This record gives sequence, structure tokens and C-alpha cells, in this order.
Amino acid sequence: MDAAAERLAPLLSQLVNYERLRPDKRLWDLAAMRSLLVRPGAPPSPRPAVQVGGSKGKGTTSVFLGALANAAGRTAGVYTSPHVTTLLERIVVDGRPISTAALEPLLRHVIAAGAGDRAPTFFEAMTIAAHDWFAAQRTDLAVYEVGLGGRHDATTALPVDASIVTTIELEHTDVLGPTEAAIAAEKAFVVRERGLGFTAARGEALPVLRRHAERVGARLFEFGEDFGLRGLRWQPDGCRSQLWLPDGRELRLFLPDAAAYELTALALAAAAFAQVLPAAELVLDPAPRPRLPCRFEVRTEPDGELLVLDGAHTEQSLGAVAAELQRRWPDRRAAVLFASAAGKRWREGLSALLPIADSFVVTEVSGTASEAPAALAAFLAAGGARCEVAADVASGLAAVRRRPGPRLCVGSFYLAGQVRALLDDARR
Repeated sequence: MDAAAERLAPLLSQLVNYERLRPDKRLWDLAAMRSLLVRPGAPPSPRPAVQVGGSKGKGTTSVFLGALANAAGRTAGVYTSPHVTTLLERIVVDGRPISTAALEPLLRHVIAAGAGDRAPTFFEAMTIAAHDWFAAQRTDLAVYEVGLGGRHDATTALPVDASIVTTIELEHTDVLGPTEAAIAAEKAFVVRERGLGFTAARGEALPVLRRHAERVGARLFEFGEDFGLRGLRWQPDGCRSQLWLPDGRELRLFLPDAAAYELTALALAAAAFAQVLPAAELVLDPAPRPRLPCRFEVRTEPDGELLVLDGAHTEQSLGAVAAELQRRWPDRRAAVLFASAAGKRWREGLSALLPIADSFVVTEVSGTASEAPAALAAFLAAGGARCEVAADVASGLAAVRRRPGPRLCVGSFYLAGQVRALLDDARR
């Protein structure tokens, strides 16, 4: 149970939480956020600031930006979502989550101000709270991760100096559109008028981002074209490479305990950091090693086996997790605990896991609408996979622990977070 959420429940109950309710209709405009930014008593926006959007890797890129600032002796505020254990994780300054005591008056102020003719949503209120907290802490860099999309996301109302679109893939198609091009058209709006943009997008999404940048007079820096990595050399303790930047510099890079998918996130963060804080040292050898819960988080089990927690839930992100498992443990197949929030492309996601899985346990998660475990199991059985249905997350964890590792818990941040909480409770 999230102690902060319990204490703040009287305030949070006044906010509509679209992350959990998943209603058919949502509030799609930035008017409320813009009114909150100019409410009486609102602080000036912290600058410089970076907005991070895209389909996957947003959180990893965001925390790398904060870590690079800290390594250079600068103060950084990083706003991410969703949270895994406590909502305090969303608002962090120099690696320290905001306290409940600090968050409470910020939320009270936002709710009292209102958002025009309605109350702010949960995400709007938390976004303004992050903005105000970073201003109060006088951060040298503020980083805001997009919640959903870009065009109408609350973070797009905040003034920034650079924007990142990590990747584009099929996700939230009911809201953002049925193709990568349509999704890119929504996410492209994080790149601001006459601003700086950075992206690792490929395929049909990239021309959409280019056209948007040209239309708004922004400069778009592309991974592999304007900056990137050369000569990756994997070692037992991490990965070495050469990072080249838009300004022509080429720097040695070493990321300890690297996962392959993190390298692009670090390159995006470093390229943006070099532009918005050009006088700051760019510390890359070794690069700082931030950690996010449930992003390829490796735990050692009581029986000595390894359990990987990851919130990946799209085909490409699950494919990246599968590739990392295969790279680290090439001679072993994983026992997989899987659940999916409703409306996700879980068939494609499971298909990405089939080549590296020995067996599956499927279940459902609490706190949000889930896909029926029976449907997941039927799909896996039709594909020839061994599969067991568990009544709940605790039963699923017990079932996957009866199988040899490595063990993988994946498919939903709700699932990974609930397993993480069970593991932490067992340690106390």
C-alpha cells in the first residue's frame, strides 16, 4: 500500500485519474494547464527544461538527463510516470523523491486554484506540482516525461528549451491512431515552435516528425544522422562506445551494467544535455548509472535464481527485453509471468516473448482493467507454449518460482509493481 497516497487520499479523491479509470472519453486540451501556470502565486517556470516523449524509453531517457546534470554538479528535477511503489517517485530532485509533507500543500494550492470550470485531473495536478517543486528547489535543469501522446499532454503546456521523441511504435491506438504515422503526428507536438528536437524514431514516423519540425521552424537532430554511437564493445561489466554529438565532438562512453536498449536513451539524453547546458561537463566515462524500478530490474531470488522485473507492454519493448535476456543468458530460456492491462496489443507482445520463453504463467492485475488470463492462455496454448493460469499476482509469483530461471515478470507496470511490492514485503 502506498502510504503517501493514503495520507493524500482526501485530495486525490478530488482528481479524476485517467491512468487507472481508462474511460472512453478524456479531457483533451491544454487550457486547464495554461490557466494553472498563470494562477495567482504560480512561480516562474524553471529553465532550462526538457520534455521527453515517445513510445518507449521516455523514463530511462529522463533519468539519464537528471543523472548527467548531477554528475556535472548541477541540480536536476525529473518528473516521470507511471509510478511503481509510491506516487512520490514521480517528482524527484537530485535522486530524492518529494516528501508527502512537501507534496500536500502543492496539491492543495493546485486544487484550490481549479482548472477553469472543472477540477484538475490527477496528471495535471501532479504535473503542476512537479513544476512548482522544481521552481522552489531552483533546479538547474527540469525534465518532464510525457504521460500520453504529446499534442494534448499536460507536460506540453510547460515551457521547455528542448524536446525528445524517443521512438514511435503502435501503442494506445484507440486514442492516438492506428498507424505509426498517426501516432507520430500526435507525439510530434512535443517539438516546439523554433525549438530543438532530438529523436531516435525510424520508419514511417520519422518523415512525420521532420515535417512537423519544418512546419514549426524547429531544428530536429536525428540519432544516427546528427549524433549517435560508434564501435560498441561489450564487456562483462558494461559497454564501451564512442558518442558523437551535433557539435562535432566525439567522446568516450562507458555505461556500467548496460542493457542494450539503454544506450540509445543515454545518447538522446547526452545530445540534448549538451545543447541546453553547453557549459556543463558531460560526464560519460563512466556515465552515471541511474536506476528506475521495473526497468529491467534484476533481483536475486532466495533459491539463487534471477528474477527480472520490467514494465514493458508493447511489441517492440517486449522484444527489447527478450533480446536483453538472450544476450545475458544465451543458453537459458525464461519462465515468464505475464499480465496485460485491457486494450493493449498483447498478442503481438506475447509473440515477441515466445522465442525466449520456456513456459508462461498468466494472471490479472488489480487497480486497472486487465485482459482475461484465459484469453492469454488460449493464445499461448495455440502457439504451442506451456502455460498456467494463476488466480492473482501472488499465486502467479509462487507458480513462476517453481520453475528454473531466469524468471521474467513483464507485460504491465501494474504487474511488475505488485510483484516488486511482494518481494519487498517479504524482505521486511
